[in-house]
Amino acid sequence: MSRFYRLGCTLVLVGLLGGCASTRTASVPTKPLMQRDTQVDVVYVGYVNAIAKQRGTRVLWVNPPMKSIERPVATVN
Repeated sequence: MSRFYRLGCTLVLVGLLGGCASTRTASVPTKPLMQRDTQVDVVYVGYVNAIAKQRGTRVLWVNPPMKSIERPVATVN
C-alpha cells in the first residue's frame, strides 16, 4: 500500500511542478496586445478596376476583398 501511495504522491507532485513551470510564459506577455481590424483592400480593388476599365468592362463588388490590420489596443507610457 505504501508503494502505491508514494507513486501517487510522486505523480501528483510532478504534475503540479510541470504545471507551474508552464505558466511562466503565460504570465509574462512578450508582445503587446493587438486588435485585429478589417478594411477593404483598396490597392487590390483599384488594380482589378483598372484592368477591367482597360478591357471595357465594369466590376461590381458584391463582397469586396478585405485585408486584416493589426494595431495595438492601447499604448503604454
